[in-house]
Amino acid sequence: MKSDKQENRKNKTTGVKIFSVPFALGEIKENITITTNNPSKPSNEELINQAFKFHLEGNIREAAKLYQYCINQGFNDHQVFSNYGVILQNLGKLKEAELSTRKAIQLKPDFAEAHSNLGKILRDLGKSEEAAISYRKAIALKPDFAEAHSNLGN
Repeated sequence: MKSDKQENRKNKTTGVKIFSVPFALGEIKENITITTNNPSKPSNEELINQAFKFHLEGNIREAAKLYQYCINQGFNDHQVFSNYGVILQNLGKLKEAELSTRKAIQLKPDFAEAHSNLGKILRDLGKSEEAAISYRKAIALKPDFAEAHSNLGN
């Protein structure tokens, strides 16, 4: 004789439904992606890489937005500050470019490219002697840095 508990378990439905699939899974050639309703926030590295990608593709507007966002979020990445400085210089915002590039150098003092970029900015600001010092620093860090040699010569 069955107990009431056993009888109740037998009559309960679990709420699981099974659906038949009209094709074999082996026939599917493309990848299957499952998305959830929990969007993940991109990591700092993903944001920086996206900014670099925009910059390389020539999408300067989006690159600048992302660099500025990264800076505002407190990211201390020397490449972000250096690249943002290049954009600011190209936009004619030389004082802001100088500050951004100096921050890149502060974060990574042996970053030859940033020293060379600072030289270009200082040259554009009419500070030739300071520009020469920056070019020489870039060359000292990277003796085969042709662009820095060329800029120093000019």
